[in-house]
Amino acid sequence: MALTGITSRLKPENSIIAGMATVGLVVAVYNLHNGSAASASNTPAWSTDLTSSTKKAGYISLIMVGGISLVSKDANIFILGCAAIVAMHSTYIHAIATSPNTGTLVAGAAAASPLFAAA
Repeated sequence: MALTGITSRLKPENSIIAGMATVGLVVAVYNLHNGSAASASNTPAWSTDLTSSTKKAGYISLIMVGGISLVSKDANIFILGCAAIVAMHSTYIHAIATSPNTGTLVAGAAAASPLFAAA
């Protein structure tokens, strides 16, 4: 019995395998919604399409990881899945925030918009 009172349905070695499979699913969700991080960094900084797609991939991944964790009653799957979400989300946010012309980070969505350009 674990500290939370919930016992895992998986053996320890199967728990790690299921956790790694969940990490693979998170990576697949981000790649299917956004394409590769290299192609995301070649778009204009803070592209609204990529920004909304990254948020959507994050929510889908979080629901997927939560569902798999609840069905298996295993905390390792949740920990590994959430770590993968944080890693993938930060990778794509960095790629979206990078200006393809200069390779530097742009401060935010408002700063990247041509509507707010300094005169």
